Amino acid sequence: MSWPAGEVAIDADLVRELLRAQFPSLARRPCVNVGEGFDNSLWRLGDDLVARLPRRAVAADLIENELRWLPELAGDVSLRTPLPLRSGVRSERFAWPWLIASWVEGTPGDVTDVATRAHSASTLATFLQQIHRPAPADAPRNPFRGVDLQERAAVFDARLEENADLIDATSAARAFDVGLAATPWSGPAQWLHGDLHPGNTVYRDGRLVGVVDFGDLGAGDPACDLAGAFMSLPLSSLDDFFSTYGNCDEATIARSIGWAALFGVFMVSLGRSHRPSYGAVGRLALENATRFADRL
Repeated sequence: MSWPAGEVAIDADLVRELLRAQFPSLARRPCVNVGEGFDNSLWRLGDDLVARLPRRAVAADLIENELRWLPELAGDVSLRTPLPLRSGVRSERFAWPWLIASWVEGTPGDVTDVATRAHSASTLATFLQQIHRPAPADAPRNPFRGVDLQERAAVFDARLEENADLIDATSAARAFDVGLAATPWSGPAQWLHGDLHPGNTVYRDGRLVGVVDFGDLGAGDPACDLAGAFMSLPLSSLDDFFSTYGNCDEATIARSIGWAALFGVFMVSLGRSHRPSYGAVGRLALENATRFADRL
């Protein structure tokens, strides 16, 4: 598993051209590239805004989902989110929709030490409480997130084999099997962030202050998001997380362990190929999933 190549060239000149054509009042702002995500190129516009442009065709629908649903999903939560403020439209110059959102100032969680993240257990759980509510029938469904874990078994096996030299593959497989054996989610599909790992959290002054990148938002099994705790927190903080989240039966916890194992091997892959800090996130997720599974 590796970071996908961009399918279009996105540079400051393009961003400025799009701003002049669609949002001229913003065109003279400082425009600085602040990263290339899995799906989007990010450009900070002054102190308080960020432009997100898809770098792959598959991400265009995800941008439209954010524009349509994120204000409804995260318009009134306890942490800051990059709420869309302007909707960029397709044009001859750029074939996909794009957006301008509020900028969330701080340090990404994947480069924030685990000891600092340990204090965010209750804050993270409260945020997920606020997000996890029944989604409407027309909410988007992500084919890779919040689905039955059995649908992800083949890709888990492939990533496990790929990274067997870096991890305890036997323990990781055992943790994933705990999730597979659990009773599937039978309640109404819940709203999900869909990609809640430390790289999509923001810390400032030692506190969790924001959650970003809702490109994978959709409806499904909340255990998918709960796996974010295993990637973000030390083992000693997980009880606090689940206690604050509340109303979480053993089957849901077991499925979250399975999702944590899946995301753990993904992160180890990305740490190997692109972003070293993700490797540490993946190893933490696998260690936590294995040790938490032993308690069930």
